[in-house]
Amino acid sequence: MRQAVYQPTTLIAGVLLLLILFVSVGYFFLIPPPDEQPQQSTIINELQESRLAWENSRPLSYRYVVERSCYCSQEYVTPYIATAEQGRKTAEFLISVESATGEFLSQPPEPVWISDIFGELTKAIESESRPVVEVVYDSRYGYPASVNIQYPQPDAGMRYEIRDFEVLEH
Repeated sequence: MRQAVYQPTTLIAGVLLLLILFVSVGYFFLIPPPDEQPQQSTIINELQESRLAWENSRPLSYRYVVERSCYCSQEYVTPYIATAEQGRKTAEFLISVESATGEFLSQPPEPVWISDIFGELTKAIESESRPVVEVVYDSRYGYPASVNIQYPQPDAGMRYEIRDFEVLEH
């Protein structure tokens, strides 16, 4: 019997092929995917910093327009003016809105305040369903000026826009 004689280049090519195969298997099966934690912790830190900025710089009295988008009835998606005057809160439509029951409303049902939006953001970020959260904070006061929360379930998203923020009293 003859012993097989391998040329050095064949031997090197075989070893390299096996090495590439092991590295590929390790890359696709053994190395875990990038962790979402750093991204989530960044969102949480931004939220905490902005909430603190809002608490520290919030004027004594202010007014703003709230627009929300959801798969809701007309009275929930019609923009309204929210006013906070020395702790007293009021909300009203610019014009009366016909509700789903046919009555005309001058005030929105369940108005959303800035503190409520901070709460919605916290709930979404901590949710196990991992919704996509996009938020833009006001650079001066820290309130969430634009929020989009998209849950994985169909028709479960919510969008808030706070615009025309006006300080009434410092």
